[in-house]
Amino acid sequence: MKKIKLFTITILLTFILFPYIVKAATFLEASTQRPVVGSDVYVLLNAMYGDLEIKEVNVRIKYDPAYLRYDRTFWIQGKGTVTTKDGYLYIKKSPDSRNWTSGNQMQFKFTVLKEGVSKVEIDAVDENGQVVESYYANGDPVAQSFANVTINAVKPSTNTFIGSLYVEGYNLSPTFSKTKYEYSLNVPADVTSVNIVAKQGEKNQTITGTGIKKLDYGANRVRVVVSAQDGSSRTYLIVINRKDDRTGDTTLKSLTVSNTNITYDKNKTTYEATVSKTVDSILITAITNDPNATMTGTGKQQLNIGSNTFKLHVTSSGGNEATYTIIINRSNEVIEDIKQSNKLKSLNINNLGFTLDDEKNYYTISIPNNINILNIEAIPESKTATVEILGNNNLQEGINLITVKVTEKSIEDEKQQVRNYLIVAFKQPNNAKLVTELNTNITSNIIYETTIDTSHIISKDILDTLKDNNYKLYYEVVNIYNGLEYQVTLNNISSNEDLDVSLNQIDNKNLLTYETKLPKDVDILLYLNERYLDGVNVRLYSYTTEGQYNLITDGIKVDNGYVKFTTNGDTHYIITTEDLLPESEPLTAFFKNNLPLIIGVIVIIIVILLLLNVIKKKKGSKSQNEPLY
Repeated sequence: MKKIKLFTITILLTFILFPYIVKAATFLEASTQRPVVGSDVYVLLNAMYGDLEIKEVNVRIKYDPAYLRYDRTFWIQGKGTVTTKDGYLYIKKSPDSRNWTSGNQMQFKFTVLKEGVSKVEIDAVDENGQVVESYYANGDPVAQSFANVTINAVKPSTNTFIGSLYVEGYNLSPTFSKTKYEYSLNVPADVTSVNIVAKQGEKNQTITGTGIKKLDYGANRVRVVVSAQDGSSRTYLIVINRKDDRTGDTTLKSLTVSNTNITYDKNKTTYEATVSKTVDSILITAITNDPNATMTGTGKQQLNIGSNTFKLHVTSSGGNEATYTIIINRSNEVIEDIKQSNKLKSLNINNLGFTLDDEKNYYTISIPNNINILNIEAIPESKTATVEILGNNNLQEGINLITVKVTEKSIEDEKQQVRNYLIVAFKQPNNAKLVTELNTNITSNIIYETTIDTSHIISKDILDTLKDNNYKLYYEVVNIYNGLEYQVTLNNISSNEDLDVSLNQIDNKNLLTYETKLPKDVDILLYLNERYLDGVNVRLYSYTTEGQYNLITDGIKVDNGYVKFTTNGDTHYIITTEDLLPESEPLTAFFKNNLPLIIGVIVIIIVILLLLNVIKKKKGSKSQNEPLY
């Protein structure tokens, strides 16, 4: 019994410490063992050889052509040849090609032809019906064992009834029933979008038309389509009526006229100023309080000597109209202006007037991908100052840095005083389209741009369309006056559910912290709001709800106010120059870094102690049985 016990312990330890001392196992597994008729099923060939490599392989795959149609083979690792013949696949790896290593070798794609049970089998037989060997790299034959896979094909479902349907925050009329196909609801005028939510009647259904829907004034017809597994479909219609109470506001938020001291007064519609003979043009810029109002009469205007009258016409979103009159008297004499300054009086980019701040030299703007140069009107405070614009040509995709250099020569000491205004222009990706232009003819990447919308939800049906056409999705949160706040780039689009791409800054003990639901491996371009200077290397951490910090990288360089990083799947990210991870104690660090070695030493010590104990007991037993003299 003691010998048997010792032998058993030795065998167990051998398999624990040396798991590769077993014969090779070659087996098949299916992507699903209950595929639907008409769908694809993938059969994976797994070859497990331990740590050894195989130089020559000969195996045969058998399938029933009445149930399955072979389409193609995908090589995962290694290379070889595949020959097809009457329901057989012959796989051969020649000795002169790269050796196979243990793991998944190849995948076979089949189309399911009919309902029922069939097998995909594997053995070591060649095209002549002869048993053939496979060989390790050292020349020894492989003692293989084979395992087959059974596939039970089923008919596709024809169920097109939806499980549930509702509009988040609202009640449908009539009350939902899966056999009622038309619904309606009313929303206030300030509701610009709603979230359509639906659940499947069964797991094999596909539902399109749900997610965030932007609303126009009046009736909005939303169709939710439920497609069964067999391809048949049913449509549910929701008519959403948004109240139309568009404003009649024709007032201005701001009005500026270059080279004048005109300031806007909400109680005035007529303005007048006098300029020097040397001023031959002015730039009129204005912003309406009604964001949907239309306005004409802004821009650069030429001046004649004498009185010049200009009309600024505003039409509100509700149809009301107003006219603002600007009278500029150009003198026939030179009006001296000895003001010395290296500051700008006004800055206009692509007909947008920017509010200047003495403490701020940094401005951002977002532009579409068809603009290669900005129309910049930079008017200095001083008549003697010069303005030079640098970098405003051949604007490239992404971040472009443009410098507006204002130079003033001091009258007192004739030294130059220079002030630089930096414009960061973010240009949308080339050959990309807005997602609102999405149709079946688009063959380029897609931008899902948001300026006003704060929901930041990409619906599943949009993601499905992008994924099916192999598009890349850029989601940009843009402010006209503050440029690109952040951009999310999805290289591998998943369409399992609606995707929340919001990136929200939150308060976290004075640390620059963002909260998001984005999955792993999403590229982020983020504007830091001038929190850190350009060229500074910041650290990127993520942390869980338990407050555990994870250092992603300590070397992100701030470039023109932006940083780039890739998500790791956590919900919170911190950008800082601080070290948030305390150094480990030396002993703790040693155990952490050498854990596999320590476990191996402990196992060896236990084996030695067991063997010594067995030997000691054996010697003791022998001494007791010896004769006494």
